[in-house]
Amino acid sequence: MRVVVDRDLCGTTGQCVLTLPGTFRQREPDGVAEVCVATVPQALHAAVRLAASQCPVAAIRVIESEAGDDERASADPAPSPAEAERRERPTQTRGHDGTV
Repeated sequence: MRVVVDRDLCGTTGQCVLTLPGTFRQREPDGVAEVCVATVPQALHAAVRLAASQCPVAAIRVIESEAGDDERASADPAPSPAEAERRERPTQTRGHDGTV
């Protein structure tokens, strides 16, 4: 899970920081919220969802992802054009004598 704050939308209320101070902070000059972590640990997922739901201007977006998504994407690359064409062709069955 990742979390993003829309800085243009942030109302600087600090509700997210009060809810989860280790994950959110407010910038000094203007009070706009920032995220302190790149990836949210599993133990904090519920708290991050709560912080996002309590944002009065809905400036917090939670990006859900499964751990295996990235691994599956890299392990199963897109087929080559020749492989894609081969997959799309109908299969022909042969008779017992070997004819199509």
